[in-house]
Amino acid sequence: MAPRRTPRTAAALALVAGILAGCAPAGEEPGAPAASRSVPSTEFVFANAAAAPTLDPATVNILETSRIGAQMLEGLVSADPSTGEAVPGLARSWARSEDGLSYSFELRRDVRFHDGTDLDAAAVCANFERWEALAADGARTPFATVLRTGVPGTEPLYAGCAAASDSSVVLSLTAPHTPLLRALTHPAFGIASPAALAAGTHETHPVGTGPFRYESGDGTNVVLSANPDYWGELGDIGRLEFRTIAEPELRYVALRLGQVDGYDQVGLDSFAPLAREGVQVLQRDPYSVSYLGINQDVAPLDDPDVRAAIAAAVDRGAIVREHYPDGTRVANQFLPARFAMDGTDLQVPSYNPQRARELLAGSSYAGEPLRFHYPRSTSRTYMQEPEKIYADIAAQLVRAGFVIEPVPVDWSDGYVERVQDPEGDHALHLLGLNGGYRDPDYFTAALFGSPRGEFGVDSASLFAAVDRAAALPDGEDRSSAYASINNRVSRLLPAVPLAHPISAVAVGDSVTSFPLSSTGNEIFNRVDLGTAE
Repeated sequence: MAPRRTPRTAAALALVAGILAGCAPAGEEPGAPAASRSVPSTEFVFANAAAAPTLDPATVNILETSRIGAQMLEGLVSADPSTGEAVPGLARSWARSEDGLSYSFELRRDVRFHDGTDLDAAAVCANFERWEALAADGARTPFATVLRTGVPGTEPLYAGCAAASDSSVVLSLTAPHTPLLRALTHPAFGIASPAALAAGTHETHPVGTGPFRYESGDGTNVVLSANPDYWGELGDIGRLEFRTIAEPELRYVALRLGQVDGYDQVGLDSFAPLAREGVQVLQRDPYSVSYLGINQDVAPLDDPDVRAAIAAAVDRGAIVREHYPDGTRVANQFLPARFAMDGTDLQVPSYNPQRARELLAGSSYAGEPLRFHYPRSTSRTYMQEPEKIYADIAAQLVRAGFVIEPVPVDWSDGYVERVQDPEGDHALHLLGLNGGYRDPDYFTAALFGSPRGEFGVDSASLFAAVDRAAALPDGEDRSSAYASINNRVSRLLPAVPLAHPISAVAVGDSVTSFPLSSTGNEIFNRVDLGTAE
C-alpha cells in the first residue's frame, strides 16, 4: 500500500471559509419523514443479460454490478439524465477552488444508511480511503482509472479527503482533473456504510443510503426492497428483483409470459415480434464501443503490418449490418460520436481483403496460429452476439491468410480477467466498453491511459497525452487534444474498433415510464408504474 499523503488542510478550511469558485445549486433537503408516507408494495422483476460478479461497484467496471449497486449506494453527485453533468446527490452543493485542486461538498442532513447509522463527512472519507487503498495495492478499479492510482511512473491525482465539519467534505487533488465531477456520478463512487465496510460484507450485502436496500441473493438473482427511511422519493416499486437470463430469446419469452416486467439487451431477433405485439422497446443512444483487441506482446502482432492486415481483413460494415440493431454506427475510432471529437487523420485500414493479403505477405507473419478469445453465453451493450461476430471475423481473417485458434470462454468464467491478464496468451479477443459517465476520459483513460495486459501497449508518451487532455478545461483545446489521441491510436492499432452500438430495454404493460440512460445505470425508484400508493 502506498504511504498516506497529508491533504492540504489549510486550503480545505479556506474553501469552507468562502474562497470558492463554481458553486453548484443547492439541492432540496429531504422531504416528508418516512413515518408520514406509505411504502410501496408492488413487485418488479428485471432481467439482466449476465450475472454480476460482485455487488460492490467499487471493485469492477461491469454494467450489471453497477446497475444493482446504484439502487443501494448513492454518490456525492448524480448524473443529469439528459446531459450527464453532475447534479446534487448526497451532496446538496459543492464548490471548486480556483486552482482546481480542491472540491468542497456540503452533505444533505438527516440522511441515514440502511443500517441506521448517519451519513457524515467521516463516512464519506472512509470510502475514499478504502478506494485509494484498493487502487494503491494494484487493483484495477474505477477509482484507480479515474484518479491514476497504482500506475508506475505516474503521480496519483488523489491527495486526500478531509472532514471540515460533520457535513462538509473536502477532496484534494495533486493536479487539476476536469472529469472529476462527472466521474463521481459513476456507481463505483457510491458511499457505503463504514460499519458495513468494517464488517467485510460490502461485496455480497452492500449497505448504502439509496432507495432500495439489500434483502437476499447474489449477483445471479438478487432481491432488494424499498428503503422506508429513504431521504428522497421512494417511487412505485416495493420489491425489486434482478434476475439473470443469459439467452436473449429466453429474456423475450420471460417478458411475454409475465415472468419478468422488463429486460435489458433486446436480441436482434426479438425487435420485430416485440413491435408487432405492441411491447415497449426503448433504445439507448449509442454510448459504447466494441472492438477486436490485438495483443502486441504476442509475436508477430508487434509487427505494424500484421496489425494493419488484420484491420484490412475485417469487414466492419458487414459485421454491423448482420449483428447489431439498426442505428448502430461503424466505428473508426473509440470515442462515441456524442463527443464530436473525431480524429482528422484516422488511419484504421478500411476493408480491403486484397490489401490485407499483400500486407501479410510482406510482414513477419509465418503462419503461426493466433489464439482468438471470445465470450460465450452473454449479451453486452456493445456486443449482442459475440459468438456469431467471432465466427464472421475469424472466417474473414482465415480468407486473408491467417491461422486462427478459437478460444471460447464463458463470460461468467472470468472472460474479462483472462483477456486483460498481462501474462495471458490471448493474441486476439473480442471486447468493448460501455460508457459509465459523460466524459471522453472515461474511454481514453480506461483503454489507453496506462499499460494494459489487454493490448500490450506501453507508450509513456501516449499515456501522458491522455493525462494532459483530462487536465484541460472543456473547450476547443480539449476537443483538439482528444482528436489528436484518436489519430494516434489509429496509427498504433492496439485494437480494431468495430461499432458504436445502440442497445435496448423491453418493458411490460405495467410500465408507463422507464428512466432510460445511455450508461445503462437506470435508477429504479424512477420507474413509473402508474400505481403510486
